[in-house]
Amino acid sequence: MIDLHIHTVYSDGEYLPEEITEMVVKEGIDTYAITDHDTILGAKEIRLREGILYIPGVELTARTSMGREHILGYDIDLENSHLNQVLQEKKRIDQQNFLLSYECLISLFSITFPKEELDALLKKPGNIGRVDLAILLKKYGHTKTTDEAFEHYLNPIYEKTRSQKKGMSESECIHLIKDANGYVSLAHPISLHPEYSHDLSFAYRDLKERLQKMKEMGLDAIEVCHIHQNAAFREMLHTLARELHLLESGGTDFHGEHIKPGVKLGTGLDGNIAIKELSLVEEIKQRRKNVL
Repeated sequence: MIDLHIHTVYSDGEYLPEEITEMVVKEGIDTYAITDHDTILGAKEIRLREGILYIPGVELTARTSMGREHILGYDIDLENSHLNQVLQEKKRIDQQNFLLSYECLISLFSITFPKEELDALLKKPGNIGRVDLAILLKKYGHTKTTDEAFEHYLNPIYEKTRSQKKGMSESECIHLIKDANGYVSLAHPISLHPEYSHDLSFAYRDLKERLQKMKEMGLDAIEVCHIHQNAAFREMLHTLARELHLLESGGTDFHGEHIKPGVKLGTGLDGNIAIKELSLVEEIKQRRKNVL
């Protein structure tokens, strides 16, 4: 079983890296990757286990005018100086973006949180983001779930503040991963455009054009298997991967039961993921074999 999309406490997950490793063993996963948002602190803490293939990764957030664009990096050099330097600067930018979202939460909904809660978040070693606000909204009784927090508060705030937020471009994300000797995969393509989930033919045409351009920049793969992509959408992505000669990646996007209820490591949302083989994994295995 393979799971190449897992988050730890260093971004917006619930579990420490060592706890993730124990869960990987328990669930019978033999290939996995830590892909925290805009940080590699969690990926650095993983201790290798015999018989389990660990692939260090990262999930970078790209600036976009519509939808959400995340770019995954796999088998990256965790000691790459440029990568570490950029991610350190990215942490500062994410803190600014977080405060911008919080200010908007106050102005639009008159919701505030205790200063000590915000100070603690700003001091955390890893990434800070919208999920942290979602957790606070739930904790202080404004919503019952983090999904409700996004639906009622954070998604409207995201659209209102999108143009003001700083960040890396698509090209910068791809080149940063390549500079760290990694493989580049487009995360959950369905999130790129709000119409993708409603119009498969439009999604195919639009994605094909996007992916061709991204491949010229250095894109290696597409995340075909993801909890929010149904069978028809996955099949369309399979087709695009074959046509454009791209590798395939996939994973559960696991964060933990309280942040993403119903999503289990290795098997996804109510068992909607069961990955046994991925061309990206085979490519990484071959590269490692050639190095040895």
